[in-house]
Amino acid sequence: MAISIPPIAIYVVTFFMPLILTFIGLPFHIRFMLKKGIFGIDIHKKSKPKVAEMGGIIILLSIILTSIVGILLVDNNADRLKIGIFCITVMIAGIIGIIDDIIKLSAILKPLLLLLAAIPIIASGMFSPEPILPFVGKTRLTIVYYVLLPFIIAVPSNAVNMLDVFNGSMALATILVLVAVFFANMIIFRGGIQNLDLTYVFILMMIATLIAFWFFNRYPAKVFAGDTGSLAVGASLGVIAVLGQLEVVVIIAMIPFIMNSFGIISSVRGLMERRDMARPTKMTDDWKIQSTGDSKAPITLVGLVIQKEPLHEKDVVKSFSILTFISGIFALITAVLIWLVI
Repeated sequence: MAISIPPIAIYVVTFFMPLILTFIGLPFHIRFMLKKGIFGIDIHKKSKPKVAEMGGIIILLSIILTSIVGILLVDNNADRLKIGIFCITVMIAGIIGIIDDIIKLSAILKPLLLLLAAIPIIASGMFSPEPILPFVGKTRLTIVYYVLLPFIIAVPSNAVNMLDVFNGSMALATILVLVAVFFANMIIFRGGIQNLDLTYVFILMMIATLIAFWFFNRYPAKVFAGDTGSLAVGASLGVIAVLGQLEVVVIIAMIPFIMNSFGIISSVRGLMERRDMARPTKMTDDWKIQSTGDSKAPITLVGLVIQKEPLHEKDVVKSFSILTFISGIFALITAVLIWLVI
């Protein structure tokens, strides 16, 4: 006789398991990477400390292991398939990130490869081509949605990657996005945690993983996520948007990410790797971040927040968080407007 696991137990396991795995795994990862000489230089510090790279490997492993346990805990095949799709999609994006961290993919090839991460979702058919819009309700896009679907995964992946420039910035901003999406899901579908909703499972899994990662990535960082981490985290937002029918809400919550990536792409007139761009910022004598004033430098979100005066790195990250919090409020307002029409 099969044992039915209460939803609250599944939520608890899929939150605390990645939290603990990431907390335990990162110290070992940091020591290993530094011993092997795989590190980056934190250019925003006077001492130029060596920081372990590719911390996203632990993020990825935590998500994979927790997803496997989640598959074992749920009691129907449709839910198992959804968790598998989430895991495989994030894993594909993470593997692309690993390759990029090791051999440095071109600015064109990387986003093209990320389009492939949507294949598990498309192949499974576990999505609805009826995105829900405020004031309108469900819309039927059918063919158009199939065209857009790969971009719903690739665009958040790249957007999160582009914001991962300061200690703790990517993790903290993404946590705020996920919290907003969590409550937006509750508003739109009128569902509490007393019933099993895999959208909550995915969100809690990612929040827990990022909380643990942020602890080691916050100022002063002991580890960087690398493209391995940022691409995987971004892909998870795309999967949550698609499988949870929360496309519009996720887009609104990610406005700072989108502003940053759009500013960069539009100002350099196309896709370009960060290492090939003119630097938009430099350090002052008292180690604050200020604009270089280089006309060839990309337009970035940091350029917006340091427009009035140079800021310490921690204050820049705080500004990112405030902007993301505000966009999260707008996402919740959007959720209420959707709730009113469905």
